[in-house]
Amino acid sequence: MNWYKIRVKDGSAHGYTFVGSSSDSLETLAEKASRGEYLRLDNLVYHDQGKIKDWAQWDNREAPIVYLNPANVVAIQPFKGDPRSLPK
Repeated sequence: MNWYKIRVKDGSAHGYTFVGSSSDSLETLAEKASRGEYLRLDNLVYHDQGKIKDWAQWDNREAPIVYLNPANVVAIQPFKGDPRSLPK
């Protein structure tokens, strides 16, 4: 499993950043985005006061999955591993 930080335009000054995993490589995600395919991230997590937390701790009503419109993707950055277990 590969972990990514994907920044999207959302109308705000800095955009919004999603963090999650995908079975796709960085190259595959970039190719999909260039073809206009939505990008899927699983196992979403979020950053809260210096700690990475599971999505359910923020909102357990939603599944920790998102499909991102490639037209709004600004950047895709891979993590070296699961961000929950990486040193800061």
